[in-house]
Amino acid sequence: MPKFKEDLLQFVWRHRLLKPIPLICHSGSEISILKPGELNVDSGPDFFNAHIRLNDLVLAGNVEIHLKTSDWLKHKHQDDKTYDTIILHAVYEHDVDLEQNTKHQVEILELKHYISPETIRLYEQLAAAKDKLACAAHLKEVNKFKFIAWLERMCTERLEYKVKTLQTWFSSYYGDYTQTFYTALLRNFGFKVNALPFELIAKQLPVNLLLKHADNLLQVEALLFGTAGLLDEQFEDKYILQLQNEFEFLKNKYQLMALKKELFKYSKLRPANFPTLRLAQFAQLLHSNPQLFLNPHQFNTSSELKNALNITLQGYWKNHYSLDTSATFKDLAFGKTSIENLIINSFAPFYFFYGKKLAKEEFTQLALDLLADCAPEENQKTKLFAAKKEQIKSAADTQALINLYDNYCVSKSCLKCGIAASILNAK
Repeated sequence: MPKFKEDLLQFVWRHRLLKPIPLICHSGSEISILKPGELNVDSGPDFFNAHIRLNDLVLAGNVEIHLKTSDWLKHKHQDDKTYDTIILHAVYEHDVDLEQNTKHQVEILELKHYISPETIRLYEQLAAAKDKLACAAHLKEVNKFKFIAWLERMCTERLEYKVKTLQTWFSSYYGDYTQTFYTALLRNFGFKVNALPFELIAKQLPVNLLLKHADNLLQVEALLFGTAGLLDEQFEDKYILQLQNEFEFLKNKYQLMALKKELFKYSKLRPANFPTLRLAQFAQLLHSNPQLFLNPHQFNTSSELKNALNITLQGYWKNHYSLDTSATFKDLAFGKTSIENLIINSFAPFYFFYGKKLAKEEFTQLALDLLADCAPEENQKTKLFAAKKEQIKSAADTQALINLYDNYCVSKSCLKCGIAASILNAK
C-alpha cells in the first residue's frame, strides 16, 4: 500500500482526477461520475448527494471512500445504519468482499487502476516541499482559467472571514450598523501597527457623540486625541492647549475615560503613518463628510468613495506630524494607496457584511466590484505568487492570495486547494 492517506482519495474523487475513462467496477459494471457530491466533514459517509451512472441506471446518494475495503470493518460501519444508504464504495485496494455491500447491492470501485502514478508522485512532492508555497515549482503550469476561478472563490472566502469580526462588533453594539462601521474604519486608520488602540478608541468614544460635534473640527479632534490619552501631558503650542481645554470640558460633560498614551506605537513608522497624523485625518474625514458614517451604503461607486476619502488637512495638521512639534513643509496628503487600503479593508468588508445581513445582493456585489477597482497590493505574501502575476490584476486578486496563503499554504492544506487539483490532474 502507498504511504498517502484517505484524504488524497477523497480529493481525487472530489475533483474527478480518475483516468482512464470509462471506469469499471469490480463486478464489471461501467460507472460514470455525474456529480461527486458534497464532502462530509462530520461522521457518516464521506460524500453526500453524489450522482453516478451505473451502466444505464442513474443513482443518487452517498459515497464512502477507503484505502482498503476491509477498512469498512475496521471503522465498524457494519454497525452503523447510516452506511446502509451508500450507492458506491470506492477503495484504493479491494481486499475483501463485504456482506453488507453484497446485501445492499453496492458496487466496489477499485481506484488504484485509475489514479495516475504521476498524480501520486506530485502529491508526495507537495507534501515534502519545504518552500513557503508547496506548489512553487509548479505554479506557472497551472491553467490560467482554473487559477482565476480559484481566486474568485478565495476572494469571497476572505470577505466572509472578515465578516465574522464585523458580526462580533455588531452583536456587542446591539445591532448598531453605524457604530460597527465606525469601529471598522477607525481601526483601519491605525493600519497594522496601531489597529488595536484605534479600535479601543472606537469602543471608548461612541460615533454618535462624535457626530454631535461633527461641525466643529476642534471638538472632534479634542475628543479623539483626548480619548486616546495623547493630550495627557504638558504642551506649549497654543492649538494643542486649546485641544486640552476643549477635551477637559467634553470629558466631564460626557463622563469619558481616556486610554493610556503608551498604547500607541511610533517606532519604525514613517512620520506620515504616525498615529497622531492618522487621528487628525480621521477627524477631518468625519468633520467634512459625516454622511459617510451615517449612510456609508449611499456611497455605492468607487469614484464616490475615493472622492469622499480624499482628505485635505487644515490648520495645525496641515504641516505637523505630531503634537507640539516643529512644523514640516513635506506633503502630508492622504495618498491613493492609503485611500485604497481603506476601501479594501473597511468599505468592501462592511458592504459585504451589510448585504449578507439584509439579503441585499447588490451590496455583496458592490464589495467585489470595489476590490476589483483597486490596484493589486504588494506585500510579502502576494510576492510569493509572482509566477502568476499576469493573472493578478486587482486588489480582489491579492486579497484572494492573502486568504489562500494564510488558510491553505501555511498549513499545507493542499488537498483543500483548487490549484493543487490542477497540478495533480496529471497528463
